[in-house]
Amino acid sequence: MCPDSAAGPDGFSAHFYQTCWNIIAPDVHKAIQDFFCGTPLPKNFKATSIALIPKVDNPSRWTDFRPISLCNVSNKICSKILNDRLAKLLPDIVSPTQSGFVAGRLISDNILLAQELIHTLGAKRRYENVVYKLDMAKAYDRVQWHLLYDIMRKMGFNEK
Repeated sequence: MCPDSAAGPDGFSAHFYQTCWNIIAPDVHKAIQDFFCGTPLPKNFKATSIALIPKVDNPSRWTDFRPISLCNVSNKICSKILNDRLAKLLPDIVSPTQSGFVAGRLISDNILLAQELIHTLGAKRRYENVVYKLDMAKAYDRVQWHLLYDIMRKMGFNEK
């Protein structure tokens, strides 16, 4: 973790954790082990602040900003552990056609796939063809969480 990254809402940066690790390690270990045994993280661990970073000089519209989340380092540690554990499972549970957000796959591969599909559909066929263009910009805002939880349960993920 980069020591000079911005501090989270608790005010403690990665530099603090790295410098004081020999003092705080037992408490951090205990909280994180408890989390992985099913105890909810303390609220202050999960606190996050959102900051808007301008994408352009003299921003004048909301779209000229990029939001970033400033998380507490303790939250980042839990996220990193989960990420490392899930990364081993992803190749087996994510479809080979899913190209974005998976290590070793490029979302730009979809452009080539789309070109091949359009070319194939443009050829003379016995049947009519149809192409749907879906707006995926807000796809994650439309997730039905209970459905996602059901799928994860069926795949063997723990209830907690």
